[in-house]
Amino acid sequence: MQAWLKTTQQQLSRQVQSNKLPHALLFSGVKGAGHEELALWLTQILLCQHYYVDDLNILHACKQCKACKLSASNSYPDHITLSTDKATIGVDEVRKLSQFFEKTAHIGTAKTAWVKQADTMTVSAANALLKTLEEPTVNSFIILTTNSAETLLPTIISRCQQFKIRPPMGENLFAAFSTDDGQQASLQDNQKKSDLFANLSHYSELSDASVANDFQTFRNNIKQYLCYHAHRAELLKALVDNSNAMRWFEKVIVDLTREQWRWSMTKSSGVEINLDAEQLWQIYRLIQTANMKLKTLVQVNRQFLSEKLLVDISRIVYSAGD
Repeated sequence: MQAWLKTTQQQLSRQVQSNKLPHALLFSGVKGAGHEELALWLTQILLCQHYYVDDLNILHACKQCKACKLSASNSYPDHITLSTDKATIGVDEVRKLSQFFEKTAHIGTAKTAWVKQADTMTVSAANALLKTLEEPTVNSFIILTTNSAETLLPTIISRCQQFKIRPPMGENLFAAFSTDDGQQASLQDNQKKSDLFANLSHYSELSDASVANDFQTFRNNIKQYLCYHAHRAELLKALVDNSNAMRWFEKVIVDLTREQWRWSMTKSSGVEINLDAEQLWQIYRLIQTANMKLKTLVQVNRQFLSEKLLVDISRIVYSAGD
């Protein structure tokens, strides 16, 4: 379990011990933040018949009781995990979850459900879940996890206790990883020294040399595009084919804004970008809007969305000269 999760574990442990754990909980954060690990840990605690507390006042499942062994083999009858390999979680799947809670527990006293990637629920599915959240059965707990809490229905969020997992940034993030498993050693030294704002969403390009090279190429192409309208085809291909590209685009624009405001950050070398703060802000908003559509629309045309984004950015960049 990541070091930055311990405070949340301690809080949840106190709630469990005092029988004050809410019926519904929402764990959110960027991919890899640890919210899914928290959900698994809490589920195991709630099902365990003989959990114990460590020196940090964090609860742990015993791993030895009947409930723990059944849970480990994915055959525990009083727990259900709701996830999907498809683009969305449908209403029929959520209705099965509601029916699950209507039955009494077989082994223990508590029943638990974990909804993974809760943001992928259709509107119908989310509305079906609302009834279960509004009318909870005794000793029932629903845990939702998501990388995009902002896309959930406000009515879903309001009925859950929220835990927004925010890993440390910059040097503190790098220090949080142990050298024992090789993660720290694999981080890109140049990025570590220059990017004081690095966060966990950047981990793939910080830890994988090939991804780091792709990012550098993408960043250079963006700068060439903003200055000379060059490398449009390469940018478009990356935006369509590379799942990291939209996030990279946002990061580059944010970094350019930080440089312009002379924040504590090493200025990147290469092409000098002659855009003012308002232009950068408009570009940032365009990227945010496009990214939100990719997250929320089921049948979004990524090719068209990316082409339109580049066209709209060109209008912003070159409108100043009109």
